[in-house]
Amino acid sequence: MKQPFCTPAQALRRVLDAAAALPVPATERVPLDDACGRIAARDLCARMDQPPFDRSPLDGYALHSADTAGAGEETPVTLPVVMKLYAGDAPAAALPAGCAARIMTGAPLPPGADCVLMQELTDGGEEQVRIYAQLQPNANVVFRGEDIAAGAPIAAAGTVLTPAHIGVLAGQGIPDAEVFRPLTVGVLATGSELLEAGEAWAPGKIYDANGIQNAARLRQLGFAVERTHCSDDPEEIAARMKDLLTRCDAVITSGGVSVGQKDYLPTVLEMLHAEPVFAGVAQKPGSPMIAAQVGEKLVFCLSGNPFAAAATLEQYAVPALLRAAGRREEDCIPVHTRGRLTTGFSKPSKGTRFLRARALGGLVEIPGEGNAEAHSSGSLSAMMGCNCLVELPAGSGPVAPGEEVEVLNFVQ
Repeated sequence: MKQPFCTPAQALRRVLDAAAALPVPATERVPLDDACGRIAARDLCARMDQPPFDRSPLDGYALHSADTAGAGEETPVTLPVVMKLYAGDAPAAALPAGCAARIMTGAPLPPGADCVLMQELTDGGEEQVRIYAQLQPNANVVFRGEDIAAGAPIAAAGTVLTPAHIGVLAGQGIPDAEVFRPLTVGVLATGSELLEAGEAWAPGKIYDANGIQNAARLRQLGFAVERTHCSDDPEEIAARMKDLLTRCDAVITSGGVSVGQKDYLPTVLEMLHAEPVFAGVAQKPGSPMIAAQVGEKLVFCLSGNPFAAAATLEQYAVPALLRAAGRREEDCIPVHTRGRLTTGFSKPSKGTRFLRARALGGLVEIPGEGNAEAHSSGSLSAMMGCNCLVELPAGSGPVAPGEEVEVLNFVQ
């Protein structure tokens, strides 16, 4: 697995390319009620005009605009009301010239009518109506196909379906959508010191937080997860990984990737005949991370330090897994923005450094009130409420409130 450390940009490019080369996930058809958050497996297009007819956007009167000529407060025009239309009605006849149709919001315009006058500019008459305003042709008309025309794209393949997509599809009378089946990711925390939450604590032991946190993030993004942990034994780790790979589409581990005497993941990957994607990233935290491929499945080996694991999960594993799940590449990559710091960070950065942060409205808060210790790789609580990483380039000095920084926003 020996390779020179790559840059963050190189690491992301390599895992995205590896993910894009994997087999396309299987598809399934699900009801629209269950489709929100799922990834469209094919292009979805409108099959009818929406609205399917010219309609009124307000309560009032459908008219021939020519019949409103000269109408005003002092010179009202009086017309007979020859029909009434509610939403859901279909006009039984055309509107004759010189006549009005009482019409409600959403109702179709009768043939011949070319405008709608709001009822506030009339006397509200039912058998005949006095109108107090002159209208131009097409005034207050929502035209057929104005929202979306038949054949127009709704969502390209690889798009995550949002509530708005679901609403548009439903408006087309489409009851379901073809989507990719969710990938299953195995999450394996390694370490002889680990206990599962709920077990009795013992001296020297710690509860596994990495595994459950990584699993929670993956579930939040729509993945199915199988989670377990094991001791620092290369044979056991290899057996657990091999078992997970028989049922899962990818595996994420935490712990055992550095250079300590019990950091066995590089050895385990060799035992599994894994092909490296990259081994090590020139950044802090998370530099020892490894990405590899076992057959047609990706494996991501993250640091056992909680923040290092969380940061590299967001930077590399999440984009690659979403790409493998069928998302369009542009929707897999953390969005880079600029933000102005409200708090600072007191240490210089010899190499590229990433800090957990909270971004809102162009402002970026680094937790810990500038205390570098709050950004230790082993600190987990400072991640709460964070939605991004601040990138400090190699050679940066301390940063102070008011400075503008590069922000990597977590993928949603």
